[in-house]
Amino acid sequence: NNIDLLAQQIKQFRPAIASVQDESRLPALKAKLTELGVPPSEWPELGAGQDGVIACATEKDADVVVTGIVGCAGLIPTVEAIKARKTIALANKETLISGGPAIVPLLKQYGVNVIPADSEHSAIFQSLQGVPPGGLRRIILTASGGAFRDWPVEDLKKVTVADALKHPNWDMGAKITVD
Repeated sequence: NNIDLLAQQIKQFRPAIASVQDESRLPALKAKLTELGVPPSEWPELGAGQDGVIACATEKDADVVVTGIVGCAGLIPTVEAIKARKTIALANKETLISGGPAIVPLLKQYGVNVIPADSEHSAIFQSLQGVPPGGLRRIILTASGGAFRDWPVEDLKKVTVADALKHPNWDMGAKITVD
């Protein structure tokens, strides 16, 4: 919901389309674009809400769509991008976790490729390049261990949000960490 940043990105990158989640924020975006000296004739198509996100995901000139909306909210725009035959650069896990049984058949039906953009997915994807089918026995994925790495199993029943936010290596904020 950072209208100032979105307006600056529109000015710098001149996308064909941009969208905000909350339609009531469109006037603020337009005002900021005007303030930044971007004439209305140079504005991208502006959308809002689910329809705006879907319009971005299906933009006719886009070849690749990065799907990185947190949680299940990214599922419908991803489905629509697949139906529009866009290559999907998957930047979240939730799309496949929550929608895998629907997404995978659609990928096959529309002949769409998924390129993992999230760090762990991308690392595995890159490791598999050039490996023939059946040429790999297993993958061992390591991780930081998170905030609970050294906790006894019995103490995990008492975990609080505050505990979850005490990650030893990074701070991604409550929305990402807890969700």
